[in-house]
Amino acid sequence: MQDQPDYLTQNHIRILDSRQKELQPSQINWYSEDATNYTFKQDPGSHNSLGSIRINFPSAFGVYMHDTPLKNLFGDDFRFHSSGCVRVQNVRQLVAWVLDGMHGWSLEDIDRVIKSGDRKDVQVAKPVPLHWVYITGWATADGVVQFREDIYGKDGLPGTQAATSNL
Repeated sequence: MQDQPDYLTQNHIRILDSRQKELQPSQINWYSEDATNYTFKQDPGSHNSLGSIRINFPSAFGVYMHDTPLKNLFGDDFRFHSSGCVRVQNVRQLVAWVLDGMHGWSLEDIDRVIKSGDRKDVQVAKPVPLHWVYITGWATADGVVQFREDIYGKDGLPGTQAATSNL
């Protein structure tokens, strides 16, 4: 905010004080320590850094799955652009699959909710097992071995196992 005073406004980010009262960026001294005591909330829409869908699941680490407006990131070899949460390619199709059988949640219904820009929370009818596996080396179907940097420092740690949860 010190370098780009219009950043929050341009990115549809609202500032809330401790009483959840909305403030304007011009009301805050961005050079003070108090500037760190606010909550920042980005409006839904195509500009939102989480995209149009967020999928919550029980997590001791406070992570979740989400869409992204930056679809080009899915083509990167190194996809560590997040802060611990997981961007999901084709997230609409995943949500349609998770909500399959629930009245009013076809792909068309999901698209209609996204287009409206309204927040809509949905509880899944039956839990879907969710397993996270962190791998830094694998072989492709054509026999080529792939390796990636162990950015989380998990390779070789005793007791390291996949995280498991339900959606």
